[in-house]
Amino acid sequence: MTVIIAAQPRQEQDDAPAVRAWHPLTRIAFRFCFGYFALYCLCTQVISPLLGFVSRPSAGLSAGLLPAPLVDWAAAHVFGVHEPLVHEATASSDRTYDWVLLCCLLVIAAVATLVWSVLDRHRAAYPALLVWFRLFLRFTLAGQLMLYGTAKVLLTQMPSPPLTTLVTPFGELTPMGLLWSSVGAAPAYEIMIGSFEAIGGMLLVLPRTTTLGALLGTIGLTQVFVLNLTYDVPVKSMSLHLLSMSVFLLAPDLGRLLNVLLSHRPVGLSTLPALFETRRLNRMALLGQILLGLWIAIPIAQDCMAAWSEHGEGRPKPPMYGIWQVDRLVSDGREVPPLVTDDRRWRRVFFEYPGEFKVQRMDDSITVYRATVDVANHRLDLSRYDSPNVISTLTLEIPTADSARLSGTLEGHRVEIGLRHLDTGTFPLLSRRFHWVQDYPYNPNSR
Repeated sequence: MTVIIAAQPRQEQDDAPAVRAWHPLTRIAFRFCFGYFALYCLCTQVISPLLGFVSRPSAGLSAGLLPAPLVDWAAAHVFGVHEPLVHEATASSDRTYDWVLLCCLLVIAAVATLVWSVLDRHRAAYPALLVWFRLFLRFTLAGQLMLYGTAKVLLTQMPSPPLTTLVTPFGELTPMGLLWSSVGAAPAYEIMIGSFEAIGGMLLVLPRTTTLGALLGTIGLTQVFVLNLTYDVPVKSMSLHLLSMSVFLLAPDLGRLLNVLLSHRPVGLSTLPALFETRRLNRMALLGQILLGLWIAIPIAQDCMAAWSEHGEGRPKPPMYGIWQVDRLVSDGREVPPLVTDDRRWRRVFFEYPGEFKVQRMDDSITVYRATVDVANHRLDLSRYDSPNVISTLTLEIPTADSARLSGTLEGHRVEIGLRHLDTGTFPLLSRRFHWVQDYPYNPNSR
């Protein structure tokens, strides 16, 4: 018997699965985002945490990749800005230099997108490049979220309100000062939002939790961006870019999230490819990402702990810490009455930070002195920041815990100053605690 077996066509085992073509607008948007975000990260301080132990994350970096002369030229010839630009890194990302830099980056990214789209117009998609670029953005954004989140958790970004703020009229606070004092006066809230940011940053380190980290980052950075806008905090441009990067990371899974939250449709596995084709290489890549996360996180934690011990809640407090009311002031043998029209008469003095002495005058203006307080030898040395070589030496006497006297020559005048310590617990902002039961809203002026 002859058996005839029909040979079935055998599909090639080595054929890679077909790559789904992207929409033309999606390809153009990816090319632009790739160019713009890469340039932005490399030209601004957001890349600093990636350097880990090489460059302390909290120090930041000035924009150095794009030549400063190019930015200066654009400022002068395109925008008509002829004043010298501030190039050194400051606490602001909204300098004139930054905005001109962003315009330059937009132009460069747009031109690069146009050239790329023409030369590579036949490519259907960029799945591999997307995965590697997401890896770069993940760790760049993770570093920023961990940096600002840890600073809030340790109460160093927004510390408790300074003593001078407690006696400053509400209307004289700046919007940013009001925001900083409000959050600083509610440490539990600051720790909560800091934990939200820090956890989001840590989730971005692992591929499996990237979507959740990007979702937390998008929610948290939306709040940060709105607060920066409404309270005039000078990091508007940076917070907007961090938010945009978070949305970019979230975009590939946004449809799947909407299916779960809105349509209740079944959701399959992520279609994003892995970094490598073999399981072994991907395991090695996972280990490398964990090590890179530690490389970023450890210096951030060290910097924030140092900030906590230097100028945060863990800082050493100077002798006579607190607010002292000036009850009596005699200058050149004549007693100076506490008239609000006398802008030279002292009203209060503040001992808050080591090496610093603040004076509030009758018009509520604040003067800051360098100070050396030597309680054991009954001596207080003062000098102005604008004339550090001119030192006034006063005799310091502390007869009781709540009173003190200063006497000696102060800026050419013979003075005697009587001080009375104010209990900061009398300020409702500090003394008012949490209450579950309140029949009426608290009003310190009600009887």
